[in-house]
Amino acid sequence: MLAVLLLPLAGYAAESTPLPRVAPEQVGVSSERLQLLDTLLRQHIDEGHVAGLVAGVARKGQLVYLQAMGWQDIENDQAMQEDSIFQIRSMSKAVTSLAVMQLVEQGRLGLQDPVSRYIPSFAHMQVMVNPDDPQHTALRAPSRAITIEDLLLNIGGLSHRDSALYQSAQVRSRADTLDVMVDKIAAVPLVSDPGTQWVYSESASVLGRVIELITGEKLDAYLAAHVTGPLGMVDTGFYVPTGKQDRLAQVYRAPRDGQPLARVPDMEVPITVNPPLLEGAIGLVSTVPDYMRFLQSFLNGGTLDGQRVLGEALTTKMHQNNVPQALMPIGMSPRNPWADLGWGYGFTVVVDETHSAYGVNNGEFGWNGTLGTFSWADPETETVAVLMLQVQPAGAYRISALFKALVAQSIVVP
Repeated sequence: MLAVLLLPLAGYAAESTPLPRVAPEQVGVSSERLQLLDTLLRQHIDEGHVAGLVAGVARKGQLVYLQAMGWQDIENDQAMQEDSIFQIRSMSKAVTSLAVMQLVEQGRLGLQDPVSRYIPSFAHMQVMVNPDDPQHTALRAPSRAITIEDLLLNIGGLSHRDSALYQSAQVRSRADTLDVMVDKIAAVPLVSDPGTQWVYSESASVLGRVIELITGEKLDAYLAAHVTGPLGMVDTGFYVPTGKQDRLAQVYRAPRDGQPLARVPDMEVPITVNPPLLEGAIGLVSTVPDYMRFLQSFLNGGTLDGQRVLGEALTTKMHQNNVPQALMPIGMSPRNPWADLGWGYGFTVVVDETHSAYGVNNGEFGWNGTLGTFSWADPETETVAVLMLQVQPAGAYRISALFKALVAQSIVVP
């Protein structure tokens, strides 16, 4: 395994600092089984399924596995590095949600506050009578106002950035500013009354704008000062600056129709450019060591290395299922709901381990991203695991499921 360089914190870390490393057996993890994990992950690279990846595992706050393998940039012959930087897409949601809960804890924001208190355009939203026919349906007033908690839970009636509804309205453009995007969202009718249906959505981006309006700070500045800075997440932000671009993992399309991996073109505003749009739902880049620190703070009750970012009670609430029972089960498709998962604030949460496709424990939480990043933490086994790659489609070859199963099997002592 690759050696991990440990650097002391002086204020906030200036360089990436992984969790402290120990031999796996010291915390009840099998080195032999981690080697099996390593071998199987490398097979996907050797067989050309993905360009490269970084994987990390920690238990009881101690790093037992951190490996970079393959290539972050095939065309330029750049090997993957332990601190390679990835677009984490929807894993951004939990970071934004933590910032929201900080304001709740401070009494500056209430979970039941109407969003329209902060964003006036949300006072005039309409609901589609027949969301299955969005082009021709009548509209009506919603049964109640959308609340902050509705947005945290994805039950506010908003839609997803990739939905036909939002695509036709050109809701999302990285060339827009956040206030423009949020007003575009408010101009599109809701797909359901607030509090009546779970729909995976752009809610976290709206919450990012609420943070800006309450604090008077841009979202990137607020997160740096109050979340990523205190947690030592030095490579987490909304773009990759010039001095770090030699660590950027490029995005590839998985092999298909006999063709090899293909480079995916840059977005309209590349990830190497400071974007007008600070998108709390999907906009962040990060590294495996950074995101492991983020998840470890939840297992620590809201602290890491002496820095508290949230009180223990609200930290726990964030990774508990908070979706009302009447709306369960939830899922990305109403036709195929998750039998095992609920939703906290920014994370899925295992609520019924007996219905999972692979071994999990109730209370496990985490989320993934549409370019192949994957993460979870388990309070029962005190385990954090993060896998980052950049591939479309994100679920190609079920690498994350394989990773999840093999990490769980590596734990040999409770």
